[in-house]
Amino acid sequence: MDLVQQIADRQALGELLALYCRAVDRRDFALLRRLYHPEAVHDHGGLFSGNREEFLAFLARSMGNVVTHHFVGNALFSLDGDRAEGEVYTINYHVIGTEERRDYVAGGRYLDHYVRHEGNWVFMARRRLIDWAHEGPTADAGVAQSLSRGLSGPGDASFATLPGISGLRQIPETGG
Repeated sequence: MDLVQQIADRQALGELLALYCRAVDRRDFALLRRLYHPEAVHDHGGLFSGNREEFLAFLARSMGNVVTHHFVGNALFSLDGDRAEGEVYTINYHVIGTEERRDYVAGGRYLDHYVRHEGNWVFMARRRLIDWAHEGPTADAGVAQSLSRGLSGPGDASFATLPGISGLRQIPETGG
């Protein structure tokens, strides 16, 4: 594989990771579906393990009053033609509840298998590992209370303010 193709593939895999974070954090389940191969599996340990459609249903059901932020750190990829593997470090932040809110912060990794499907890199398998976690009362005070708030769904300001980013939702639908 030539160097230019390797760079392009690594860039595309990085964008796949960024789109995953946006799709989950903004509850854009149509986009999230497009990021997985129709036969993909997702393993979130004791919380969930199953196929793409089951994963989407699990998220829609479980994320009701949870605000999330997914941050990607180190990402190592091994490329092999139309297949790749990745170890992706993340810190995921969750604010759970509406009245008695709690913060759940977890550092961990995704162990990914990717395939090029219909010209795009997609997840074939994802496994979440938690390396550390912290949970406690939400400390939402001071300056944060006077700032504009983001929303989890399509009412978030990013959809109206950044139509080019929101347009990334137009990734072709994968079959299945």
